[in-house]
Amino acid sequence: MQVQAANRHAMTKYQELMTAIALVRTALDEAKKLHKKIQEPGETDWRVPGRDEIEGGHSKAAVQLTSFHDATVKWEKELVSKGWRV
Repeated sequence: MQVQAANRHAMTKYQELMTAIALVRTALDEAKKLHKKIQEPGETDWRVPGRDEIEGGHSKAAVQLTSFHDATVKWEKELVSKGWRV
């Protein structure tokens, strides 16, 4: 009985992880729409990233999220093959 509860808990946590990944993907997609509105900073004492830096960081985050998602899908296949036993 305790094993079944642990397995249900594992499935719930996995689903929460996949939902979180989808939310981050949505946030990245929405943030990309704002890149067009970025103006180059003028002369200032503050260090403000330019459009290229922001787009580079965004691209890196998108690649890392995709990599993490792919690893998570592999992990799901392993869990399914084991009957969600932890």
